[in-house]
Amino acid sequence: MLAQTGEDVLAPGLATLADVLATRRRHDCRADLLALDTTDVGYRLLVADV
Repeated sequence: MLAQTGEDVLAPGLATLADVLATRRRHDCRADLLALDTTDVGYRLLVADV
């Protein structure tokens, strides 16, 4: 999915992600998720034998 997205669309989000990871702000903005045992982010893998 991301492989088909243009660099101009991805670059701002990736820059923000890099900043969040570098400054460890992910613990502040996602503390609620860190307390969960599991989470469903909506991704599904479909496999078919044809």
